[in-house]
Amino acid sequence: DWGKGYGREGAAYHGLGDLESAIQSYQKGLQVEPGLAMLTNGLKEVEADMAASAGGGLGNIGNLVQRPDLLEFVAKSPMLSQFLVQPDFADILNQLKSDPKALGTHLNDQRVQMLLQELLREKNPDMFRKAEEDEIKKRKEKEAAEEAKKKKEEEDAKRKAAEEAARKAAMTEDDFKDDPKGLSDFYKDKGNAAYKAKQFEEAISWYTKAYEANKENVTVLTNRAAVRFEQKQYDDCVADCKKAVEEGRACRADWKIIARAFERMGNAYVKQERLEEAIAAYNDSLVENRVRDVEKKLKETEKLLKEKTANAYLDPAKAQEEKEKGNALVKDGKWIDAKAAYDEAARRNPKDHTIYSNRALCYMKLMEWPAAKADCDKALEIEPTFVRALERRGNCYIMLKEQTKALADFRKGLELDPSNVGLQSGIQRVEASMFSGKRDEEAVANAMKDPEIQQILQDPVINNVLRDLQENRAAAQEALKDPVIAERIQKLAAAGILSFG
Repeated sequence: DWGKGYGREGAAYHGLGDLESAIQSYQKGLQVEPGLAMLTNGLKEVEADMAASAGGGLGNIGNLVQRPDLLEFVAKSPMLSQFLVQPDFADILNQLKSDPKALGTHLNDQRVQMLLQELLREKNPDMFRKAEEDEIKKRKEKEAAEEAKKKKEEEDAKRKAAEEAARKAAMTEDDFKDDPKGLSDFYKDKGNAAYKAKQFEEAISWYTKAYEANKENVTVLTNRAAVRFEQKQYDDCVADCKKAVEEGRACRADWKIIARAFERMGNAYVKQERLEEAIAAYNDSLVENRVRDVEKKLKETEKLLKEKTANAYLDPAKAQEEKEKGNALVKDGKWIDAKAAYDEAARRNPKDHTIYSNRALCYMKLMEWPAAKADCDKALEIEPTFVRALERRGNCYIMLKEQTKALADFRKGLELDPSNVGLQSGIQRVEASMFSGKRDEEAVANAMKDPEIQQILQDPVINNVLRDLQENRAAAQEALKDPVIAERIQKLAAAGILSFG
């Protein structure tokens, strides 16, 4: 149950003129969220309309949806305009405009409930403004109370911490004559204070005394390892971590302590560029205790090792040899063998954009369009003005039923090379599909996923032009003289949403 949901339902019934159902919805909502402003205010307005009706006044607030500018109202609403790309919603709006009584069949549709809420907001802005102000006031009061509670808890925690620190500061070694564990913790606290003050040698001295006082307090070994790490004494850091693991397992120490020792061992190995050993240490840490930060370190180290291995394999000269080998195989029509040669060339020199474009050609000949498009993406990522990759990617987009993206690539390529025959031919292919009179449902479905197409379809100006194309050709032709409008209409046509055939 959701109070605002009942509020929207009540507003919908109110807009339909079904005042009794509206009251029931508001009352159900108040059972879920007592005092919710939109429910109490909505209930008051319905009751006022009922009272006016009983007195012979205008009890029914009228058919809110029966207005000539309903589509424009929806298009201007940030909340509602997103639904215009949904064909069934547009059908509902047209139905409501012609027959307001049809509202009853759509009241369970949340979009219609939101529509009525916005219409009522326009009709009675003061009521909604007051409801929003009440909600904001309640929220601020709640936030203030929570902030005050949090502040008090923080102050209490600081006070207790200060009292505990003062108690510990007053203690001496003599307080732990018969308590080796307490003495070890006393030395550990001294070491922690020295570590925070970056007095590393003093910290090591205290941690060493803490371990000698209680050999089962292996935490101090991991703490001493942290100091060694700060001092860049990585071998000593690893030695302390290994000792902490060995001694910790012997005395059955907390598994979190063992995990921390492996983690710090891994950190030291990374600094020494002993990446395989670091990965092993991080994995051992995760076996003991699954911690997100260690998972992140493991992934980063694995990535470093992969890059290190790849960099060791780089050889531009050998890459050129493999590319030339691939080029020769392409001439012989041996696409699979050519692709293998380009694979090796890319491993040897991943920064050569021409290798990816050449391999894209092989994928295209093998009709593997997504892979071909991905290689064109890579080539253009390295060299955005590479015309050959733009042409090949445009052709891939055509085969992938993404005509608007194909048109964009061909046009960009012609800006760079106006006389390019392949790009000109690509544009002709897209335009031919625009004027074919055939509707490609797969292409349309792909286009509807494109955010740019969705934005164009939500533009009220474009909606007016589309309507004029059906009803008023002269007005549409005048609007199409605007280059921005013409370009957007052409994108819709290229996407297959419009057809001029």
